Amino acid sequence: MTNSSLFKIRNLKGLRALYGHKIYHKCWRNNHHWSKYSYVCGASNDPLKAYTIGGIFNDAVQQTPGREFLVSRHENKRYTFAAMDSEVHELCKSFNAIGLVHGDRVGIWMPNCAFYYSMIIATARLGLILVNVNPAYQSDELKHSLTLAEVKCLVTLEKFKTQNYPEILEKVDADIWKRPPNTPVKSKKLPTLESIIFCSENSLNGAFNLQTFLDLGSNTNYSIPKVQPDEGCNIQFTSGTTGKPKAALLNHFGLINNAYFIMKRLGIYDDVNEGKLHKICCPMPLFHAFALSIAVVAPLVTKSTVYLPSAHFDPKATVDVLTKEKCTFIFGTPTVHVDTMSAFEKLSPELQDNGLKLAITGGAPCSPILMSKFKTIFPRAKILSLFGMTETSPCSFQNFTDDSDERVKSTMGFIQDHVEAKVVDTNGDMVPFGTPGELLIRGYLNMNGYFNDEEKTKETIDSNGWLHTGDQFVLYEDGYGNHVGRLKEMIIRGGENLFPKEIEYFLESHPSISQVQVYGIPDHRMGEEVCASVIVKEGATVTEADIKAYSKGKIAHFKIPKHIFIEKDAFPKTASGKVQKYRLREIAMQRISSLT
Repeated sequence: MTNSSLFKIRNLKGLRALYGHKIYHKCWRNNHHWSKYSYVCGASNDPLKAYTIGGIFNDAVQQTPGREFLVSRHENKRYTFAAMDSEVHELCKSFNAIGLVHGDRVGIWMPNCAFYYSMIIATARLGLILVNVNPAYQSDELKHSLTLAEVKCLVTLEKFKTQNYPEILEKVDADIWKRPPNTPVKSKKLPTLESIIFCSENSLNGAFNLQTFLDLGSNTNYSIPKVQPDEGCNIQFTSGTTGKPKAALLNHFGLINNAYFIMKRLGIYDDVNEGKLHKICCPMPLFHAFALSIAVVAPLVTKSTVYLPSAHFDPKATVDVLTKEKCTFIFGTPTVHVDTMSAFEKLSPELQDNGLKLAITGGAPCSPILMSKFKTIFPRAKILSLFGMTETSPCSFQNFTDDSDERVKSTMGFIQDHVEAKVVDTNGDMVPFGTPGELLIRGYLNMNGYFNDEEKTKETIDSNGWLHTGDQFVLYEDGYGNHVGRLKEMIIRGGENLFPKEIEYFLESHPSISQVQVYGIPDHRMGEEVCASVIVKEGATVTEADIKAYSKGKIAHFKIPKHIFIEKDAFPKTASGKVQKYRLREIAMQRISSLT
């Protein structure tokens, strides 16, 4: 590829931004005949912006102080930008009082709440790195997270659902509680941890309660360091669907620009500039990169209002926000949308009035069946796909609002602005367009690296700056792409490469099936055999034989699952809603073993 050819391609892609993507497509098709290899670049005439999260929050406070920023329905709290700024200011003073300095890591171990927002903004303002700890974590997972990220201060609750956080901490190191209340921590097992703050009125040994912590900063002030856009500001632990979580360090520059271009492609940024305000419904956990981008950074960029329906995902509470607050935009994983639609359908018709205009599905591929159902239940809303991963801040592909329904159902969207993507084979060579391979991403959106893990970082981001996603992906000549599956999830049966998503989408077309997960299990003859776990629709009944009979003659015989399990309970998931296929695989192997 010559430099002149590359320049030509990038300028052609800029036509989308200048004249709209339909004209762009025509120019792209007419001029792209020279290349058959899977490489695309989302060039744009809209430049990247060297901002920080603290900076864009300050702008929002100064420009729209009285505008409503956050509504936490389950806490009955509402904040304007100015009111949030007041809480952030107090929190910054107290962080300064306990000795936290630029670059220190602060852990937050709690579910969705207004205080979570204060923490995100305050740590960003002070140049601290917020470490998001899953509120469902137990002692081993907590110890791994705090140790890996070298957390200096931990902010948490006493209890949430069945979680008793002091008891979990005691399992990590009982010596924590041997010191009196409101004193620094001394722990041999967590050597970097110096302070624990409980958002509680109670006084616990070895920890500050919230009021005492805030009182520490009451007579102090703080100086705001010169925080750089490229600095790490947020550690996200990878989902743990395939193994022990890694600590992905994201930066201000990547998070802000990615949120901006997501909102711009949705038309929300332009709507706000024209005075049309959006209400964003956030059913996703705030410790997840998807929610950090869409429910925290994006409302700051667009000066929109965000709504928290509940502390953890609750379909009924989500539907209540959609209908009573008239939210215009919702986002979530396919599981979140499935459960929300199920709750919505149970409402009487007179209670179903809502203002929903846009929805994004991400975090996992969404089946065409689910998208069709969404259009039926919310006929005035457009549902679009967003594809990415924690390590890419998170979005690399996204649909446009005027994409056809067919394009939305058949792709994960168009390459995001300022992002490069290519698909390679096992040798690292680019494959032809339309050929599956591993997706590689390069650009501003890539993480700084895995914190405290240089080896894993080098495995993931190569010397040329390409981030290896581990996703099986197909790129098309028009700049769109589609997710086929995870590399580790591909099933190799008797030499045939099978992609679970293809089989899942087919099985979900069965009238009695609600959800499907397909995976491979070891087989002494075939190497691997296809296995499926199925959840049927409420009130329906279906057997393994029924599903196999339905599949016969419609898909190749080797794609029909040899083992099919009708599940009575929900699939095992991470707290962010991703299905843990490795757990389904383990359960299936135990079941099969017990039968032999």
